[in-house]
Amino acid sequence: MKSNAVRVLLAAVAAGVALTACSSSPVGVGTAATIGDARITSKELTADVTEYRAALQKAKIPESQLQIESVPKAVLLQLINFRQFEQFAARNGLTVTEGDVDKFIAEQGGLERIGPAALTRGVPPSETRHWIRTAVIYQKSLEKFGANLSDQTSTQAAQQKLFEQMDQIPVAVSHRFGEWNLQQGLVPSDRFGTAAAPEQTPQDPGAVPQEQQGQ
Repeated sequence: MKSNAVRVLLAAVAAGVALTACSSSPVGVGTAATIGDARITSKELTADVTEYRAALQKAKIPESQLQIESVPKAVLLQLINFRQFEQFAARNGLTVTEGDVDKFIAEQGGLERIGPAALTRGVPPSETRHWIRTAVIYQKSLEKFGANLSDQTSTQAAQQKLFEQMDQIPVAVSHRFGEWNLQQGLVPSDRFGTAAAPEQTPQDPGAVPQEQQGQ
């Protein structure tokens, strides 16, 4: 169970960008992003970024060691994923209890193991349970759409159904964080004719800490 829980968590993290919807109209002043009927304010994002950077300092992890271009964008991407999955769950009658989250944590060896992995992906410590909750929603959604997690064909078919549902939850971000892309999440804006590589976020499966791989 522990091995399967690890795979589900990392799969949910890796799938987060691909599950996001197209950008709609620009957001208003004081807003970092809107996700369906939810809003992430600039003040909320700043507080989470401050917490995240303090946690990095406490863990003695230099920002330069993270596989991300921008800490604020990495944190924002996680917050967007949380809210989008929550809205998907509400729309589809998926219930995730605190007991479900606790069970997942226990299967994976406790928060002392999950916390460092979440931190490298742009998750502030106070949002770690929300990160895990998103993984549980992801697992339950695949099961709802007929996936057998040990069978790649049925899992891919379920993922496609999930993509179609998630695409109905629009995402818009402030231009200061770039633009929203269906497949890549937050990408640099080309509205001024500048070309740049896509944002490298902690969602990248290649960012999995070595101690978490192969479990």
